[in-house]
Amino acid sequence: MVQIVLKALTYLDIHAHGRLPVDDAVTVACLSMTEIRHGHTGHDFTTAGIHPWWLEEISNDEISLLKTHIEKMAYADKLWGIGETGFDRSYPEFLEQQKELFDWHLDLAEKCQLPLIIHNVRSGSDFLEVLKIKKPTTAWIFHDFRGNEELVKSLLKLHPQCFFSFGLSLDNSPQIRELFPLIPMENIFLETDNQKHLDIHDIYLRAAENLKVDLDFLKSQLWHNFQKLKTHTDLSIS
Repeated sequence: MVQIVLKALTYLDIHAHGRLPVDDAVTVACLSMTEIRHGHTGHDFTTAGIHPWWLEEISNDEISLLKTHIEKMAYADKLWGIGETGFDRSYPEFLEQQKELFDWHLDLAEKCQLPLIIHNVRSGSDFLEVLKIKKPTTAWIFHDFRGNEELVKSLLKLHPQCFFSFGLSLDNSPQIRELFPLIPMENIFLETDNQKHLDIHDIYLRAAENLKVDLDFLKSQLWHNFQKLKTHTDLSIS
C-alpha cells in the first residue's frame, strides 16, 4: 500500500499521455507502448493498457508481451489503474479483437481491484451489454466522454461506480457543454488526455463556469471522487 499526502485544492488530471509534471497538479499518467515494454512507472498514479488503436500496428505476439508486462506491473502494485482500453467502432475490422482485449483488461482490473480507464467511440451499447453480463465491482472511468444523458443514466443504473471525464470537449462541443451539468458531480473527472496544448487549470475554469460553482469547491469535489475509488494507494487529503 502506497501512502500519499495531497492538498485538497490541488488540481487533478485523471487521464493524460506524456505530460510534464505541473507543480500544483497531480496527473494520472497513461503509459505509452514503449513505457509498458520497459516497465516505466515513474509517477505516483499510473495506468497501463492496450489501446484499441494499437491493434492496427502490432502483432498478436506483441499483444501477448504487452499483456505480460501489464500483469507484472499490476500484480506488483505498480499501477493505479488499468487502461486505457475499450471499443472504437471507427475500426470495425478489429471489433472482435477489441472485445476480447476489453474482457482481459476487465478481468485484470477485477482481480487487482483497480479502476478501469475506458475508451469509448460510438460503443455505448457494447458497454451496457458487458455490464449486464459481467457485473463489475471496480470503478469504470469513461475518459473524454462523448455520449448523451440517456447513456449516462443507463450506465449508472447498471454500475453506480461509473465516472465520466471531460477535457477538450468542454471547449469544442456544444452538446457536451449541455450534458456536463446534467451528470452528478460525484461522478465526474477532468483531464487533458493527449492534447498537449491543454492546461488542466483552464479546463477546471471552464468546468466551474459551466457548473456555476466555485473553483475551489470543484477541486475539492473531484478529490472526494478520487478518494472513493478502490486502489492500492492510501490517499491522505489535507
